[in-house]
Amino acid sequence: MGSTTHQSHSRTFQATGVAIAAYAVVAVDSSGTISVAGDNATDIAIGVTLEDIAASGYGAVQLFNAGGTAECLCGGNTIAVGDAVYTDGSGKVGTDTSNTKIGYALAASSTDGDVIEVVVASVI
Repeated sequence: MGSTTHQSHSRTFQATGVAIAAYAVVAVDSSGTISVAGDNATDIAIGVTLEDIAASGYGAVQLFNAGGTAECLCGGNTIAVGDAVYTDGSGKVGTDTSNTKIGYALAASSTDGDVIEVVVASVI
C-alpha cells in the first residue's frame, strides 16, 4: 500500500494552483494533480475532497471506486431523492445528463452550495 493511501478509501493528492472546497468533485490531470471537475464528460472525475485544499496544497480525496456514498456539493439544480446526478461544473453535481454520471441522490437540493449524500455509481 502506498504512503498516500488511507484505509478509509481515500488518497492524498496535490491540488493545482487553485484552491478546492471541501466536498467538491475532483478530476485528476496527466501530472497527477487535482482540480474541480468541469461540466463535460471528458474530465476523469475520481472522487470528492474531504477537506478544503489550498492552492498547490495537499488534501484527502474520497475515491469513487471505493463505492458506498459520498458527500457532494450541489450546483443549484433541483435534485430530488433518487435522481441521477452528474458533474455540473465547479466541482459540483447537478442533473445535466450530458456530463459524467456520479451516482444517485439520497437527499434533495435546490440551492447552490448544498451538500448532499450520493450513492456512488461506478464512474471509472
